[in-house]
Amino acid sequence: YIIQNAKRKKDAALSAAVKKAKTLSKIYYSSSKKTKDLLDKTAKALISIAKSQLAVAGVAATQMAEAVSKENIKRYKKLKEVGKKIVRQVANRINGTKVPGRIVSYHEEHAKALPKGKVGKPCEFGTKLSLSMSANGYITDHRLYDSNIADIATLKAAINTHSETFGKDFKGGAADRAYYDEDLISVLEKKHRIDLAIPHKKNRNIKMDRHKEDLYDKRAAIEAKISEAKRMYGLNKSYYKGFEGDKMWAALGIMALNIRKLLRDIAKSPDLILRFAG
Repeated sequence: YIIQNAKRKKDAALSAAVKKAKTLSKIYYSSSKKTKDLLDKTAKALISIAKSQLAVAGVAATQMAEAVSKENIKRYKKLKEVGKKIVRQVANRINGTKVPGRIVSYHEEHAKALPKGKVGKPCEFGTKLSLSMSANGYITDHRLYDSNIADIATLKAAINTHSETFGKDFKGGAADRAYYDEDLISVLEKKHRIDLAIPHKKNRNIKMDRHKEDLYDKRAAIEAKISEAKRMYGLNKSYYKGFEGDKMWAALGIMALNIRKLLRDIAKSPDLILRFAG
């Protein structure tokens, strides 16, 4: 009876809070002049509602600690900790303070905003996945980042891992212009004795030599591979929880992608299976 009563009170309080929040949102969106002042007032009113709900949840969690399940207590604690942090970050943002490590998802705290710079998808939310692919179409390495790390910051790790995996067979590589850094490219080419075909990030008039142009043309194949991974193997969305769950989801999807590629290759050249014998 105690648990049922608590649930009814929770639902009633939640409905009232949601109703207030929706009313405030409607006032803003129905206004013909969406000024910054109106936005600030609306946001502050919404924060006030959120703070009051956090206070209610905290009292309820304390008073009913012995009556409800450990799982529900865990949820209340998360609401108290993460919820307060989100409210504090929003308040700082309204006041013009820069908020590092901003939480964009209550349920997935590690998720980050990933601006895409595309008309259809200006911004996505989640974790950033870096993929490396061999010339014959297999994903050879992947890394998941819990921040919106710049592409160029992933280049060194990707090249080093590829070199360790393939050794002397590693002759060259290609990446899009987001990975361009003249000094770093020069260092990596000398260190691994390879050619890196990465076009200039800003000046499109600077051309690569013919050999690097050919390397760069082959890079387009990874776009089709990424599309296949998203459409057929779930790499467009992780259904596991947390950053560790995302890493497992990515690893399983990439494994399935490589197995499918291997089966297609074996179907074309059955003698390929002999390489795995004995």
